[in-house]
Amino acid sequence: MSDAKSMNFCCYCGSALSLKRLQEEDVERLWCSACSVAHYKNPTVLVAAFLHYEDTMLWTQRGIEPFKGLWAFPAGFAECGESLQQAAARELREETGIDIPSKAMIPMSVSSVVPIDQIYVVFRYQCSEAMAAKLTAETQDWGWYKREEAPWSAMAHPESKALIEQVYSAVESQRFFFRIGEMSNSGNCHQSYTLLDKINH
Repeated sequence: MSDAKSMNFCCYCGSALSLKRLQEEDVERLWCSACSVAHYKNPTVLVAAFLHYEDTMLWTQRGIEPFKGLWAFPAGFAECGESLQQAAARELREETGIDIPSKAMIPMSVSSVVPIDQIYVVFRYQCSEAMAAKLTAETQDWGWYKREEAPWSAMAHPESKALIEQVYSAVESQRFFFRIGEMSNSGNCHQSYTLLDKINH
C-alpha cells in the first residue's frame, strides 16, 4: 500500500478508519473497528494495444490531458466486468475506431509500476494491412511509423521507450517474446522470454 492514506471513512457504515496490522500480514491495512472489516487497496490495471503491420507500428497523438499533443499507443484502465483482452480491444476502438476481436489480442508484456500501484499489460495484434484510424475526442492524429520515423522526441511516456524499441525489433524480425518485470524509481527491470515459432498442442 502506498504511504498515503487514501480513505478516511468506511464505505459500509461511515465510521472513521484507522491503520491496523492484521494477524499474519506484513503490512498495515485500513480498518473499520465498527464493522470489523479491512479495506484493501489493490493496484489498478492499465492495458495497451500495439498494432503492427510489416515493420511499422500504429502510434496515436493524444487529444486529451494528460500529455495532450504527445504520442503514445491506445491505452487505458481495465473496467470491472471485462477481461484484459476486452479492455485492450475497447480502448483501441474508443481511441481509433479500429475494431479488433478481443480474442485476437496477444499478450506481450506485464509490468508492475511500483511507485504508483499500477499494473501495465501490453497486447499486440498483427494487421494484414495498415488499417485507417479515425480521429476521436482522445486522438487528434495517428500514423503508421517505422522505427526510424517514429515520434521518439514527442513521446507521452518516454519511460516506455525501451519496450517500444524491443517491440520494433520483434516486429522487424518476426521473433516475438513475452516479458515480465517492474518499473520503479530506481529503473526498469524485466525478463524476456522468446516465444516458439510453433506450439505443439
